[in-house]
Amino acid sequence: MEKNYPLCKHCERRLVPKSIAKNNSKFNKFSKSKCYICKDIFETLDSMLFNIYEKTSNFDFKTFNLGLTLKHSYLERDDYLKSKFKIKGIENLKFSISNELAKKIVKKTKSKKVSDHPDIFLQINFKDESCKIRSKPIFVYGRYNKKIRKISQKLKSCEKCNGIGCHNCNFTGLENIESVEGKISSFFKKKFDSAQVQINWIGGEDQSSLVLGNGRPFFAKILNPKKRNRFLQKSSNLDTVSLSELRKLSVQPKGSVPFKSEVSITVDTKNSISSHTLKKLSILKNAEIINNSKDKKNTPKRIYDIHYKKLGKTTFVLDLFVDGGIPLKSFIQNSDLTPNISELLENPCLCTKLDFKNIIV
Repeated sequence: MEKNYPLCKHCERRLVPKSIAKNNSKFNKFSKSKCYICKDIFETLDSMLFNIYEKTSNFDFKTFNLGLTLKHSYLERDDYLKSKFKIKGIENLKFSISNELAKKIVKKTKSKKVSDHPDIFLQINFKDESCKIRSKPIFVYGRYNKKIRKISQKLKSCEKCNGIGCHNCNFTGLENIESVEGKISSFFKKKFDSAQVQINWIGGEDQSSLVLGNGRPFFAKILNPKKRNRFLQKSSNLDTVSLSELRKLSVQPKGSVPFKSEVSITVDTKNSISSHTLKKLSILKNAEIINNSKDKKNTPKRIYDIHYKKLGKTTFVLDLFVDGGIPLKSFIQNSDLTPNISELLENPCLCTKLDFKNIIV
């Protein structure tokens, strides 16, 4: 084998049993020719290690895993020799390179190679000598309070380019508006040196609503963070939005999270309203709200408590403790929701102010 197929010491160790190599002098002298299988790729591992070390120097990590991309011809030559000489039960070339490189990374970075949920994953391409890093996401739970009106909850796609990116939106694909999502995302991006944050909302409100009390819960997924070991304070003031109960999670809950809301709604009526007429609203306590719209799942939602107070000739305030997920403005006016306030009072109603006093999960 050595004469016709020169091997480096690494490939010889894999392919030639120790007992044969030890008793055969021709296997104790390594050829000056390039290895038939790997073309001396093991000699390039130190330069690849330098590249990896430079790329990972900005990342906080204690564990890693790696994947390799090799020229297919390397693997073909390895398989050819194993087939020709009927060599079975040995590690393949890719595993051998990965194992050697991992040892060097462990020693250089004082980290540990693990298979499950590593802090970073290194995708190493020997074809173009590149290294791409994917960092394990960080999950955060928290609550936010919205202190002023006219701030939307979510970012909006640019109307000019429909989210693709253009000069009008500075190629972000987003409208330049103030939003809760924008403030929370910017906070976490800066905190963990991340390029992207995904937020899973627990309910929502429009830009005219306040979020008071203990705040609205949310889950944030920080993608590809570089600084995962940063200390996260329980609360933070983001000017018009404040965050509380912040804490890192090992995983993010799957599916929707059930919740209940305490809300205060100011309602205007088309015709005058009397305190006596408002008493009709008492029957809503413990009532189920059904959405009869064809494109909605008919999942009943409940009103657990209701209080009301007349404020003026055509104005009253409604305090509710309800299941999350009820479109409250639709509940006030004539809509596919049954019952709804307008039908119950036999007086067209309009929600003029809606504030969330508490959200309970």
